[in-house]
Amino acid sequence: MKVLMVASENDALKNGKVGGIGDVIRDIPKFLSEQDVEVDVITPGYQYHAMANPSRLVTSIDVPFRNGFEKVELYYLEQQSSAKIGQYVLESKLFCQGSPGQIYVDDGADNPFYSDANKFALFCASVCELLIGEWKDRFQVLHLHDWHSAFIPILSRYAPRYQSIATIRSVYSIHNLGIQGIRPLTETESSLQAWFPTLQYDKSLLVDPRYDNCINPTRAAINLADMVHVVSPTYRLEVMKASAPEHGFIGGEGLEQDLQKADQQGRFIGILNGCDYSVESPVMLSNKELLALICRQIRGLHGSDNFIKASHFVAEQRCQSWAEQAFSGPMLISVGRLTEQKVRLIFETSERGYVLDDIMHQLAHYKGRMIILGSGDKSLERKITQIMQRHENLLFINGFCAGLAEQLYVNGDIFFMPSSFEPCGISQMLAMRAAMPVIAHQIGGLNDTISHMHTGFLFSGDSINAQVCDLMDKIELAVEMYQQDKAAFAKMCVNAKAERFLWQTCITAYIEQLYR
Repeated sequence: MKVLMVASENDALKNGKVGGIGDVIRDIPKFLSEQDVEVDVITPGYQYHAMANPSRLVTSIDVPFRNGFEKVELYYLEQQSSAKIGQYVLESKLFCQGSPGQIYVDDGADNPFYSDANKFALFCASVCELLIGEWKDRFQVLHLHDWHSAFIPILSRYAPRYQSIATIRSVYSIHNLGIQGIRPLTETESSLQAWFPTLQYDKSLLVDPRYDNCINPTRAAINLADMVHVVSPTYRLEVMKASAPEHGFIGGEGLEQDLQKADQQGRFIGILNGCDYSVESPVMLSNKELLALICRQIRGLHGSDNFIKASHFVAEQRCQSWAEQAFSGPMLISVGRLTEQKVRLIFETSERGYVLDDIMHQLAHYKGRMIILGSGDKSLERKITQIMQRHENLLFINGFCAGLAEQLYVNGDIFFMPSSFEPCGISQMLAMRAAMPVIAHQIGGLNDTISHMHTGFLFSGDSINAQVCDLMDKIELAVEMYQQDKAAFAKMCVNAKAERFLWQTCITAYIEQLYR
């Protein structure tokens, strides 16, 4: 069996990831190859990867796009590949929107996905061109990841040039249903008609259920792929229900009926992601050593100019003040992208300002601290910076560094993950791997990986207010156990470290339930 992985991110490549999908695309090929499955992985090169890695030009192709042709080059990355895993990138000037290496572009709320949809529509057309040319008859399975690859089933179904691709088994994995890549059907340079002007299609399977003048790539792939896959069993159940954000529930986000239909047809599967337990954790640092490392990382985030973000300036000062104070915990750690999905609950308003203000006040009572590492939504970054200025026990590191994240996992006492929804989640697995119990919402993959009072603390509620109240209760429970019942807390740490969510198990399910 030979599988082609098509995705926007790949953490097997330096600077090849933004979120958890990059970790998945890094890990799946490794564990598939251990079961004698050959895998090729292809992403856009973003005018970076072919230059930043030892690479070999395989071929140049002229891809029908818009009303002409775009020249696209296929590169094989030498050092990242192996006998059973081939790493490839496609390069074109259109794949560089923003700066070289930038994976996604934020075009603002008024024109979402404008730049990215142009980029990924051409990327998918390029993959299709390879599958009828250089890679004809090469693969038995196309494994497509999120909306960035969703134009492939559209083209294989409706473009006569690519109809032979429809004979290859297609699997569509949804890593985050909250991001669907919706664009207009017509009347803009970033639209289905602009990219593929001669395409004749069944509108009923492609359009967004809320905006009938827009294409929804995610919905199209759900309806057209041979198999549809989400990344945890609980998330599979959740997305077949309508979202009710006023009650704090995020479900199918308008696509629940399509997913119900796929489920009735036996095409919809939930398989939990895995975690790689062969990776060695760094050695735990002393408090002063950790703070010195954080200071160095913050200075590295300043960039080449002399402009220093307010968040970095305050964070450096906080590191210096913390280094002068004795500290025995508890230390709460949060690592992840700053998005509505991840932090909405802690930015609900409260008498002190936000729920995060209440949390910091609660931790201060126990002489506890919190470190937040992440970047994303600029308004959320500003809010956390302002809260850091109000609370001496909060340190916000505005950016991301994989090495620092790994160090925080082993240096923290309790991991904090208050996501409103979570398809699977990797951070909680990494935290447990490092023997950190997790405070998390009892939804999606968090429900499938954390056992309440055994490996962590799960909060819930049938309204946002109820969720916030239960969240505060679980923080109280966690820090009280940390300080007053050391033996019970130590046992929970042992339990967390002993948990195993093996990729080997996931891959067996992939082969048996998705690929065959």
